[in-house]
Amino acid sequence: MRSVKANFLVKEYINKNPLRVLVRAYSDEEVIPNSIRGFDYIRHPRLNKGLAFTLEERQTLGIHGLLASTVRTQEEQIAICKYSLERYGSPLNKHLYLAELLDTNEKLFYELMSTDVEKYLPLVYTPTVGLVCQRFGLVYKRPRGLFITIHDKGKIHQILRNWPESHVRAICFTDGERILGLGDLGAFGMGIPIGKLCLYTALAGVPPAHCLPITLDVGTNNQSLLEDPMYIGVRQKRVTGSAYDELIEEFMVACVKRYSQNVLLQFEDFALANATRLLDRYKNAYCTFNDDIQGTASVVVAGMYAACRITKKKLKENIYLFLGAGSAGVGIASLLCDAMVEEGISMEEAIKKVYMVDHEGLLSTKRQSGIPPHAVKFGKDMEPTKDFASLVTSLKPTCLVGASTVGGAFTPAILQQMAKNTERPQIFALSNPTVKAECTPQQAYDNTEGRCIYASGSPFPPTKYGGKTYYTGQGNNSYVFPGIALGVIICHARHVPDSMFLSAAKTLALCVTEKDLNLGRIYPHLNEVRNISNKIAASIINRAYDEKLAGMYPKPKDVDCLVQQYLYNTKYINYMPDCYNYPGSDSGIKVKTIEEMIAKSTKKTGSNKGCKK
Repeated sequence: MRSVKANFLVKEYINKNPLRVLVRAYSDEEVIPNSIRGFDYIRHPRLNKGLAFTLEERQTLGIHGLLASTVRTQEEQIAICKYSLERYGSPLNKHLYLAELLDTNEKLFYELMSTDVEKYLPLVYTPTVGLVCQRFGLVYKRPRGLFITIHDKGKIHQILRNWPESHVRAICFTDGERILGLGDLGAFGMGIPIGKLCLYTALAGVPPAHCLPITLDVGTNNQSLLEDPMYIGVRQKRVTGSAYDELIEEFMVACVKRYSQNVLLQFEDFALANATRLLDRYKNAYCTFNDDIQGTASVVVAGMYAACRITKKKLKENIYLFLGAGSAGVGIASLLCDAMVEEGISMEEAIKKVYMVDHEGLLSTKRQSGIPPHAVKFGKDMEPTKDFASLVTSLKPTCLVGASTVGGAFTPAILQQMAKNTERPQIFALSNPTVKAECTPQQAYDNTEGRCIYASGSPFPPTKYGGKTYYTGQGNNSYVFPGIALGVIICHARHVPDSMFLSAAKTLALCVTEKDLNLGRIYPHLNEVRNISNKIAASIINRAYDEKLAGMYPKPKDVDCLVQQYLYNTKYINYMPDCYNYPGSDSGIKVKTIEEMIAKSTKKTGSNKGCKK
């Protein structure tokens, strides 16, 4: 129990630091300190409602006169936001408008996102976020995450304490070395973890206060950035080796020390040299995953599951040829093999159905350069070759998977050969951004007589072929990683094993309707992603309990209800005090009656005896 002095000090701290206390609140149900008054309600994005404050709220909270007299509903504000957004021509300017909205009115931003996810997702994340990262020095205005540099070794826990939120449940962090398909952007890569965690909330309902984006700034090997006066990061070549590993180790330990052992740590956009080895090092020791490896794998395998409903074949009946054997490509191949094993074949048989090609050609045990350590299991005892087109002819794959970041790599000749290999060729052109896609949907349909099953990593407009319009699917990680994170956070999972990503893939595939398949897409409409995320979260929670990885006990009887109870509310709340009456508080006794009762009581007790008039 606090002493009187301690209570006084706490009250004094609240009075002096109202926003610092407020920002630690993480749900609408938490009590807002009495010290929060007046302008605080307008300047803090979590509280601000703009002109949606009612007249009663304005007068009670002490902000009357600080706003124009008009009172708007949230729906009216949404309409104005949409009108304002459309007035901007470029996607970058639209992104900046949305970022400013998030910085001023949090609930309005997320409510706007929920009205049309398919339309606004590309503005908040890929492909626009790539351009944002390239120009991050120009667009950076206010802190929306932490920058931890190589020079901060030994002080990371202290820096984490500077973040005003104490209830962080998920951290997305990058070292900026492989941002999308753009390469080493150093500290400019901060746009990626900010965008990812924004999608945690927009697409899955994770409360924004539970999310923390972090950039680990160890320098950059991008010479143009080192010479750019707008660059905001450490101006030196990348630190590697033991010093780099020590920074990562201290960071992981500090996060757990600060936010508990169940804090979710998401690796994002690490280069091939570090991505797989760091995931392998930490995935069984921390609650962590790498979305580029595991999230990408989950969404692609989900598309393959859905494609099986068109081809009438199981996964194990296909031959897969990958162009790109980096962390993403190998991640997809590994989860695909796990899925084929579940269909009843051995892991050795599954691996035999997967062929991979990197920038040095086929992963062959006979090639002089050898096979990268992360992809050794996919090496084939075949003659090495760099001729990808010849492999499409000789191996007769039924499914092409592009994770190469080489735009146009699936040439017309290759696509035409795929049409000869199988009746319904599967074409996954997954590289981001759009210009990096291995082929467009139009090229795929034109060169396969309209018979292909196509999916891309970035959005493409509808495609016309043979008098029919196709709305191709986007194999976007956004379908799965927010829901996986939501489930992991809710049940306090200790680890995030590959089996959870396979569960997410199956759940996503089940959400694909016959209408979707008829329109040419093997993924659901993006506007359904919030419901999909909730279903994925439920499947993750069930898997966590099945594998004894959940940290919350006992297991809830209704997992779906548990998910719904946690979700962030994008609607405005009423700031008026919750007033109530006691039963019988209105006695109904009139003033005259009270006077008579007093007089009668006085006469009976003689209390006025001896009193002078």
